[in-house]
Amino acid sequence: MMKITVLPDIPYGDTVSITNEIIDVLAPTDTQLLLPPDTARYIGCKERVHFAPYTSIIQECDLIIVVGGDGTVTKYASDAACNNKPVLAINGGHLGFLSGLEKSEISLLSHLMDGQYRIKKRMLLKAEVRDSSGTVIASELCINDAIVGRAGSLRMVDIGVHLDGKFLAKHRADGIIVATPTGSTAYSMSAGGPVVDPHMECIIITPVCSHSLTARSVVCNSQSEIVIKNCSEKNDIRQLYLTTDSKAPVSVPYDGSVVIRKANISVEFITIKKQSFYEILQEKMIERNIGRG
Repeated sequence: MMKITVLPDIPYGDTVSITNEIIDVLAPTDTQLLLPPDTARYIGCKERVHFAPYTSIIQECDLIIVVGGDGTVTKYASDAACNNKPVLAINGGHLGFLSGLEKSEISLLSHLMDGQYRIKKRMLLKAEVRDSSGTVIASELCINDAIVGRAGSLRMVDIGVHLDGKFLAKHRADGIIVATPTGSTAYSMSAGGPVVDPHMECIIITPVCSHSLTARSVVCNSQSEIVIKNCSEKNDIRQLYLTTDSKAPVSVPYDGSVVIRKANISVEFITIKKQSFYEILQEKMIERNIGRG
């Protein structure tokens, strides 16, 4: 029997109805569906549905179905990677760049039973906050981006960027985005960064609102190490924070640094439809009028 964990962003959007449709499609098959306890009052008691703590259903399942927008997928991506579980995302949000299926395509879930799907890996970043001695005081994984910047104040910050031990740039800016190819269609794109095929392996460095006529994104190889430091004068210290995939920000010591590199694990995404990234880009950005004036 296949065990499938379903993680819906209940009660937002259409996630309740989508989750019930998933259950209707998969319950008659040789599967057990695992859901977190806080969804029980929305789903109710159903055949082949078992409610259990988040940690156990992540560890015990064969694969994970995430129902929600891209933010919901990024929320669970690192846990899925750490537990070596493939993810199928069903769009219950807005754009859904990470989604393998739209809500109108739930009937295609039957292909999970007959093996008619592919698994594609996407790289993660590991971001570490270090103190002045180099000791790691915080560490985060992210599938989209690691952002180092100010919080609260509207004043710009002087930020230094080093790449593989060599000075790259100093920006007076709101922050620096370090993105994966998956994250290239998120905040990085909004800040003027390039769109990159998510199945490539590289790292994109993009300044946010840099006070410069020449500031541009830099694309480096996936084995690079990026070090970001606060270059503000000591008599005018402006606090930096690290934020990964919209998680809670982590304070960076003034004389510390943020070290970012490719993680040694990746996320596996299940693909059922035969649709290229560029077809998805066309659908999400052009047909939904985001790419038009």
